[in-house]
Amino acid sequence: MARAIWIPLCAATAAALLVGFAGADEPPKKPDADEEHRKVAEKVVSAIDVEVLVADKWTAAKRIEKPLLYYGDPTRENDRGSVWAWGDKGRPVAVAELYQNVDARDRWVYVLCNTSGGKLRASRNGAAWWRENESASELKDIPGAPAAAGDAAGRQRQLKALAPKFTGHEFWDPNNSRFELRRLDRPLHTYRDEDAGVLDGALYTLANGTNPEILLFVEARAGKDGAKSAWQFATGRLAHAELHLLFDAKEVFEAPRGGRLSGADKPYWLGFITAAEPKKE
Repeated sequence: MARAIWIPLCAATAAALLVGFAGADEPPKKPDADEEHRKVAEKVVSAIDVEVLVADKWTAAKRIEKPLLYYGDPTRENDRGSVWAWGDKGRPVAVAELYQNVDARDRWVYVLCNTSGGKLRASRNGAAWWRENESASELKDIPGAPAAAGDAAGRQRQLKALAPKFTGHEFWDPNNSRFELRRLDRPLHTYRDEDAGVLDGALYTLANGTNPEILLFVEARAGKDGAKSAWQFATGRLAHAELHLLFDAKEVFEAPRGGRLSGADKPYWLGFITAAEPKKE
């Protein structure tokens, strides 16, 4: 009868053999499904080129490289959602939302909003697409807000105190039901542009779950002609619903349903883009 012979192995050799044996019968890892669909979404967005009118000259707006938010909304059967923005300095000039309905995988729903405060247009794949339109985002004073602090740390403390005072709700299907919106605690984007008088700014969203419905810009703006710096806000929409925004329980913004407000020549536009599904391996 043959006798077993034991050969001592060093720890590194044993580990290498274990790794080799463990991987020998394992199938190759498949790409992460969410990551694959996010790549498709980024490809769709990358085909969009935004221009903003500055001093009577159309100027290309740089897209913020990473999406501001990924989200899903099972209550409305939407998923694979993402939010993108253009503008490398100061308040973004445009914000886009992209998502799919779980029953329509052959297309993406896009929502565009001109948040520049001025005129904007966009092309897609080099062809005219979102026609020239005038922004509906208007700066307003935040009621009762203190003068903006003179230092960045002080302004951040003020911002954290002011932002939670904004609340919102919407009316939507079924039966024009009321839905309470929640403000996502962390801003989607922070910015400044002292040349344009923006000392500090933050973009928040009021959402159905994590699905963004109202865009909320809160800005500390430098005073003009000796006036004190002030806190102001502006809004944008990413939803067809009837929208309501309140500050300290008093309404400061409302907008009707977006169906008649949406269009290729308007500052708010909801539409569809056909895009191929990632190939399954």
